[in-house]
Amino acid sequence: CSVWNEFIVNEIWQSRRCRNQLKKRLHRNWLNLEFKKSEQSFSEIYNQSGIKILNGHLLLHPQVYTSTSSDHKFACYKLKTGQKIQERSLEGFIERIDLGSSFIVFGFSNVDDQINTSDDTSESVDILQVYSIPDLNLLAKITLPAEQNKELYCVKNDLIVFLRAYRQSLDSCQFVLFDPVNKERKDFIVKLSFTDVLGIQFDGRYVLVKTIGKDDKITVFDVITTQCITKGLPASEFTLNEVFRYPLSLSIEDHCYLTVFNIKTLARYKHFIHRSKKPNTEIGLLNQMFISDSGFLILSRYEKFKRTDHSNCCSQMELFNLEDLKYGIFQPVTLDIR
Repeated sequence: CSVWNEFIVNEIWQSRRCRNQLKKRLHRNWLNLEFKKSEQSFSEIYNQSGIKILNGHLLLHPQVYTSTSSDHKFACYKLKTGQKIQERSLEGFIERIDLGSSFIVFGFSNVDDQINTSDDTSESVDILQVYSIPDLNLLAKITLPAEQNKELYCVKNDLIVFLRAYRQSLDSCQFVLFDPVNKERKDFIVKLSFTDVLGIQFDGRYVLVKTIGKDDKITVFDVITTQCITKGLPASEFTLNEVFRYPLSLSIEDHCYLTVFNIKTLARYKHFIHRSKKPNTEIGLLNQMFISDSGFLILSRYEKFKRTDHSNCCSQMELFNLEDLKYGIFQPVTLDIR
């Protein structure tokens, strides 16, 4: 509840003494962690499989950027017991995999032999296949328009959001919101040149659109009210990774800076990531970060010893409170993972 969240933020997160106690307890719990180990044997078709966990289920799937055939399986297991619930065959070249609240989306690039250009070459056709979890029923098979690439759709919660060209006007785009479980669709038109769009990000309600120009810009839309929240704000450049949850746009710049842009206040903050309080060590960045449902930015990195064997490395996770980041407060909790 909001009261409990406010208590945690004010009484624990903003108190140095309480934060240190929490950090020590997390370390102690991690070292003394009790867990139940279960082992499952898989046939050769699961070698090099990707793994995802959703709603108490373990999903094994082919890795992205691999060509699959009928021999490649996608399977769902009960996480606690390891019991197989269902499996399906996948065929095609997988470029992208996304999770919704109760479904998984595979983005394929196929070659459609039925489509030929004037010079008798084949045209690439992108296809999305949506499967329910845990029964792996095919909820939808969507062929993307030729002008739409895989940077222009996002999956979050119950929705798949597409940004498409609006054929009646070169200065407009069309947002399409699709709920694959309930088969519901909604669309609306926005004033935006499709040819300028670089990519989109979606946090469940707000869509951030990045456009190209002399200086890259960002525009934010509310998919519930279909209104433009803000337009033409300067975007971060030379970023390695970007995540978005309104009002924050977060990115890693120049391999070493965590950059926070508050879209509401227009404030921009930077935090140097390569820090270590231990002597003779340096920090290397893994360039991975994501936002948890509970409101924390989780950033992964590693710690290594200078000019020595790197076998004694330590992976780390840094947790930033999004409420703190709104005001440029960088007080992460760091967890060592051996």
